[in-house]
Amino acid sequence: MRLRARFGGKMITAVLILAACAAGVSFMVFQQGMVLAKDFYIIGVSPNAPILDDQRFHIVQVPIADSAQVLKDKRIDVYLTGASLYYRNDDRSQYAAGAMKTYLGKREIALLAQNYPLNQAFPLRVEINYLKAPATDIGSASPLTLADILSKAAKEKAAASPPTGGDITEGAGSQPLPPGEAIPNETDEMVRQQLQGLQSAKLIPEFKAEFAGQGEVIVPSLMSPPIPLAQVMLAFAYILPIFFISIFFTSGFLEEKLDRKLNILLSAPISPFQIIIGKMLPYIGYSLLIVILITLVLHGNLLLALAIFFPVILFIFAIYLGVALQYRTFKDQTFFSLVAVTGITGYLVFPAMFVGINDLSYVSPLTLAVQMYRGVDITPYQYMLSTVPMLLIFVLAVTVGSRVFNEEYLLSFRPLHVKIRDAIYYAMNKSHLAISTAIFSLLFIPVVFMVEMGVITISFNLPKALALGFSLFICVIIEEIAKSLTVVVTIEHRLVKRWFQVLVLALVSAAFFFIGEKLLLFMSLKVISESLFTTAVFAGNMLWIPLLVHMGCTSAVCLITWKTGLKGYPLAVLVGSLLHGLYNLSLIGVFK
Repeated sequence: MRLRARFGGKMITAVLILAACAAGVSFMVFQQGMVLAKDFYIIGVSPNAPILDDQRFHIVQVPIADSAQVLKDKRIDVYLTGASLYYRNDDRSQYAAGAMKTYLGKREIALLAQNYPLNQAFPLRVEINYLKAPATDIGSASPLTLADILSKAAKEKAAASPPTGGDITEGAGSQPLPPGEAIPNETDEMVRQQLQGLQSAKLIPEFKAEFAGQGEVIVPSLMSPPIPLAQVMLAFAYILPIFFISIFFTSGFLEEKLDRKLNILLSAPISPFQIIIGKMLPYIGYSLLIVILITLVLHGNLLLALAIFFPVILFIFAIYLGVALQYRTFKDQTFFSLVAVTGITGYLVFPAMFVGINDLSYVSPLTLAVQMYRGVDITPYQYMLSTVPMLLIFVLAVTVGSRVFNEEYLLSFRPLHVKIRDAIYYAMNKSHLAISTAIFSLLFIPVVFMVEMGVITISFNLPKALALGFSLFICVIIEEIAKSLTVVVTIEHRLVKRWFQVLVLALVSAAFFFIGEKLLLFMSLKVISESLFTTAVFAGNMLWIPLLVHMGCTSAVCLITWKTGLKGYPLAVLVGSLLHGLYNLSLIGVFK
């Protein structure tokens, strides 16, 4: 009914036309049929030149006698004959020559693959074979090196295929080879020694032969790297309909708020929690139905898809619930809905693009979906890292939303930072400030964790020095705000009267934030390899020193705010972040 009300009459025709155009363009791009650089280079060709089938090249027939002058006059970028390629010294001509050489090289490889057997046309082939695990107890046996595995495989191969054409003649003074022992080979021994040296220096990269079966031969020059773009786009196809459905939830919620229909519900014998969940349930049901339909069409694992995308659905609705509660005009709602879509899309899609390259990709549930369609097993820790923070944010949003669900808060006009502080104030138990501070400190952790993981993921694409500084600067500020915000609210509303009470609440907030942070750290390090970034942000392996740092920095922020008032809060956060940042830099050895 909401769909028909918003897109009735002539509007439905426009929507259908736009949807058809979007689907057509998406299909063309996905099939790589639309090239943005079409006819970008002008290629002059002789009558005996090879046929070019690349949309980047605009082909012009030029007689050989006129080719030099035409090329010199810059009417063409390069000139191709049956045996040679001619170009000028300027940048455009050289770029065209580089594109032409790359194209001709790929075409030559394709022709070789079509006309010759793989064992005759290519100098390099990789044959995939899977070795059995050792029969001994893995815990007690010493780990096998790559050189040991290769040596054992060579011995087994020699034992299975004994030399033919007669027995081996033993020279004077020589010893017979033991049964099944491979004939020593100087080249193989040199390779094994080099492998041992590389492995000891940890220079051997991890090789994953995806989609390769037992005994399959891979030719690297014919093999495309396993870029997950297609799988990421398929996974994102789940998210787009959920965004569309969540916008109807937000607009419907805001419409009822403006029409004061929610006031009537507040007078009914039901709780605010029941109202919020009741508003969400139909839209969550539609979203789950979309997930089921897409999974059936793509022939995915239905139960696994539901397990992956159900937390994503709850996370998206938690964000849009916050938008609906904070604002009371469609203009504000539209703006912040677009901001929410941008942020959520970046968090979900960007890390998933690094599947198999960086373990930080597992902060996004779309990574799990990519692995599902690749047929890769997902560990419990990987699943928890991707989904637990989203579930906790949903709990935070519904809990706070239920406490602020009153007419005064819903219909008030205030800036965003003031509304957030008011939401914390309404949600607090005024009789047990320490307990409320501890609970909010724990509930803020998944928000901080998701923001920090997003920052670290983006930082890995920057130069190392800049990445470290950027990630530390953002992460310590976010942490200090999260730890001190609840205490600042008690100061603002004069719930604490003395500086000693402020100090106690600051210590409680820092301590519980530290405990929750270490729990998430334990879970994340089961998936993410420890690095300078995670060491700095999560304060390493020690316990009491980072605890004291958290307590000291948070206490400094809160006491400065107590002394200067809310106007001094930004300065207080800056001081606390500076102290925290200096500790993190010393932890990773910057000052050594």
